[in-house]
Amino acid sequence: MVDFRPFHGTLPRLGSDESITERISPPYDIISEEERARLQGMMYNITRITLGGLNGRYEDAARLLDGWISSGKLERDGKECYYLYRQSFQVNEGWRSRIGIIGILRTESYDDGNVIPHEETFSNVKEDRLNLLRATATHCESIFGLIDRSDIDLEEVCKQAEGLFDVTDDMGTVHQILRVSEPATVAALKNMFSSKKMLIADGHHRYETAYRYSQENPGDEMKAYVLCTMVSSQDSGMFVHPTHRLVKGLDYRPDDLLNRMRERFTVREVRDAEQMEEMLMEASNPTFGLMLKDGSMHVAEYTAPQDDILWSVDAYICQEVIFNEVLRSMSAGGSLTVEHDHEISTAARRMADGELDLAVIIRAPSLELVWKVAESGRKMPKKTTYFWPKVWSGFVLYQMGR
Repeated sequence: MVDFRPFHGTLPRLGSDESITERISPPYDIISEEERARLQGMMYNITRITLGGLNGRYEDAARLLDGWISSGKLERDGKECYYLYRQSFQVNEGWRSRIGIIGILRTESYDDGNVIPHEETFSNVKEDRLNLLRATATHCESIFGLIDRSDIDLEEVCKQAEGLFDVTDDMGTVHQILRVSEPATVAALKNMFSSKKMLIADGHHRYETAYRYSQENPGDEMKAYVLCTMVSSQDSGMFVHPTHRLVKGLDYRPDDLLNRMRERFTVREVRDAEQMEEMLMEASNPTFGLMLKDGSMHVAEYTAPQDDILWSVDAYICQEVIFNEVLRSMSAGGSLTVEHDHEISTAARRMADGELDLAVIIRAPSLELVWKVAESGRKMPKKTTYFWPKVWSGFVLYQMGR
């Protein structure tokens, strides 16, 4: 079972004329170049560390971080704490909230079976994050983990916790950070995790990098842990958003594509994106939306039974059948490029504007399916899950010593 414990977090210390918005950011890997420039224009924004590398080296970022600490812009908490991270956001005209517990997680091999991955990773990304850790000896960003359920009422814990930061981002999500330092509550939370396994929802690269870093530093207990935010799978604010595939560089005739799809799928034309979305939501089998360059829209249902659990994952069928069998076998299929988006409306608009040649609309997997695939020892394709809202960076850091 996981070792997830309280720690002395390193927190922003704000001046009288400062806002926490000047210190925080979304995760490094979803920040556009434009957003990066804006964030790094703020003197003490965390992206100046997390995205502060020069030619893959982070020595300057490490010196900058040291300067923030020595000048008191960042301050180590005097108490060994857990922190609560509540995110509140709107869904379908109503408000939902999600509560995570921030602590430090001992890294270990996936083979031990306590920490469970669910997606493939990119080796070049892990190397960059390892260089950041080697230079700073600090976890500036949290991984996002799921447990089966919380045995403690976190709403009640929130009522007794000390509020630290409260801010609303540009998308309307409210982020609140609270400190939990009362000894009995800290002990109860720590004990709860002693019987839990964890599924990595977001941050596979950072977890694998942290584990490798711990292997490079045997015997250094502080470097055996990674900053982590744990959320219950039963939390009413847990969402997995779909990640649609947007294709460019595909020269095809719509009739040819549809005929090839009909060899493996049941294909039906729909009148618009709204009807497509309704049919995808109602489908019991893996089902896809197709937006073609002639303006037509279709729904394709996959009904071929397979024993392998991955064939229950829409993104896997999209990769193995739609892309590897259908699209790449077509004329000029080898030159196609793929972008990703999470909104059907965006895909429809870009198709109408002629920016794309094809949009493949994919359903998100259920949390239950994500767990089942992960516990079977299999991994989903990259860009299968998009857990939202994202866990933001800069509220709490974990310093491991230099």
